[in-house]
Formats: sequence, structure tokens, C-alpha cells
Amino acid sequence: MSERAILDLSRLHEIFEDDEAGIVELLELALGTGQRHVRQLREALGAGDAASVARAAHGIKGSASNIGALEVTRISAEIEERTRNAQLDGVTNLAAELEGAYATLGERVRSYRAEVL
Repeated sequence: MSERAILDLSRLHEIFEDDEAGIVELLELALGTGQRHVRQLREALGAGDAASVARAAHGIKGSASNIGALEVTRISAEIEERTRNAQLDGVTNLAAELEGAYATLGERVRSYRAEVL
């Protein structure tokens, strides 16, 4: 997976006019929000609540999309799509994949922070 698929910062650099401290702050905020949504997704999945899984996936997708986290966006969109019809088939595997993508994203954000601050 390419660095760009993990985190595409080009849009954020345009919006923030290369205010790297502002970008780091937004990235860290989005990671925290996303991790809360992932916990909600896992809890809903454990309860077999497809509608709540879909809501959590939608929140993850929005947050990830806003910061350019393309792989997290892709996986959460797939989870949302599958669960919209109350289907949980294969979602456990996707949730594990999502958690892995978040771990990779977190590493990339920490690396970016170290590069620019």
C-alpha cells in the first residue's frame, strides 16, 4: 500500500496553506474521533446491531475522508455499504482490516508530526 493511500496530505496542505502545526492538530483530532467510532463499531458488531455498525462506519468514513486517509475511508465505506441492508456477513474481517489500517495511519501521523514539528 502506498504512503499516499494511507494518508494523502495534498488537500490539507492546500486548505491549511502549509500550516503544518495546524495539519498535525487536525490529524490527531481526527485519529481520536476515529478511534472512538471504531470502538462503537466493535461494540455494535458484538451486539449484532447492523444499524449501529453502519452509523459508526459512516462517522469513520467522514472523518477519514476529511483528512485524506484513503484506505480507512475505503474500508469504512465498504462496512457501511454492507451493513446498510442489515447484513453483517464479512464485517468482522473488515473491522479487523479497519483496525489495522488505523494502526498504520497512526504510525504515519506520528511520522509526519516528527518530520514537521
